[in-house]
Amino acid sequence: MAEPLTVLVIDDEPHVRLFLRTLLETAGAGKVWEADSGPQGVALYAQHKPAVVLLDLNMAGQTGVETLGKIVGSNPDAMVIVVTSQNDRETVHTCQQRGAAGFLLKSLPKEELLAALQKILSDAADND
Repeated sequence: MAEPLTVLVIDDEPHVRLFLRTLLETAGAGKVWEADSGPQGVALYAQHKPAVVLLDLNMAGQTGVETLGKIVGSNPDAMVIVVTSQNDRETVHTCQQRGAAGFLLKSLPKEELLAALQKILSDAADND
């Protein structure tokens, strides 16, 4: 049996990190690391090489788009899922160009977000 997948959550809001961690554990994730800033997230990614990264866009200092570029720049195969409240066409396009593997809206109902996370973990396991 395959080991549970590892996930890194990068978001500057503690309650969002806790919510996502809880959903990820319910979805079957293994180890979940948390970063409260882009630079911390890049460092944790380099240290642990998680299977999946959940990344907020709106963070002080280094933005999510900059963080995305640094993670994908270090590993073009990184599975980075943008978790955001922004869904305008320009933001989506920019993130796709920078290598985002997908998007989740923070406004999704809990059940839909959980189902999406389960699918992401399943897809990551299939690619592992």
